[in-house]
Amino acid sequence: MRTAIRPTPPSTDELGIPRVRWVEDGFGAAFIQSWGRPGGTRFDPEHLTVYGKSGGGKTYFVGYVLKRRALAPPHGRGSHVVIVATKKTDRTLSALGWPIVSTWPPGYGENQVIYWARAKGISAEHRIPQRAKVKKLMDALWVPESNIVVYWDELAYLEGMLKLKPEIETYYREGRALGITNVASMQRPTGVSRLAHSEAGWTVAFPPKDVDDRDRVAEVLGDRRRFAAALDQLDRRKHEFIIRHDLTGETYISHLPNPNQRTARKGVTGDRRKGVPSRGQ
Repeated sequence: MRTAIRPTPPSTDELGIPRVRWVEDGFGAAFIQSWGRPGGTRFDPEHLTVYGKSGGGKTYFVGYVLKRRALAPPHGRGSHVVIVATKKTDRTLSALGWPIVSTWPPGYGENQVIYWARAKGISAEHRIPQRAKVKKLMDALWVPESNIVVYWDELAYLEGMLKLKPEIETYYREGRALGITNVASMQRPTGVSRLAHSEAGWTVAFPPKDVDDRDRVAEVLGDRRRFAAALDQLDRRKHEFIIRHDLTGETYISHLPNPNQRTARKGVTGDRRKGVPSRGQ
């Protein structure tokens, strides 16, 4: 009996998704420069959604790009960021070194903060004050010219367990008019508002946990067959990810520098190109 020969899957280059090096190719600096300024110079909030299983690198990625967006021009000094955290503890977020606040507004000069809304227990009754705390922040930020980046860590928990889906959807539908940039992370693209997928200007996908998650993430990226093949080829040891810009369709595979490398910070100011590098650069 003959053994069926499986066809060789297309390479990422054949799929039109080249690999770029975050620092060495200047891609990371170009991304920071262009995120939120899709036309080149004029500020226009672009939401960012990040998919990946627990421990896969998504929280580190978000913290990395938020910190560099706050530091690097043209966003520097005017970029206010608040991370909405609900876990009991998170070493990756704590490692940012940003002030941790539990009330709003933060202190003078604290432009990048972690708003930590912890629950005292795991029961439904403990989530009631936690929900109220996050809702109070959302009401405070909902003002004209808010001009802030809001990171929703584990969006599924906020929408499902804290029942904040209507408020989150309002942030996605109308937040850009107030200058609000929504950044959301989640383990899989299910159980959350579709607006978190459809309204994202940038999408980042780490290797999914299983085939079902892979296929759903591939659909969100825009082409199930093409992106499923690309997701299968991501190097999990390097924490590789796919990054895609919805407006231009430009799509790449990359990975962040090792956090222990001193050269990681070099990419903040090492490249001043206005846009994301085109294919072949």
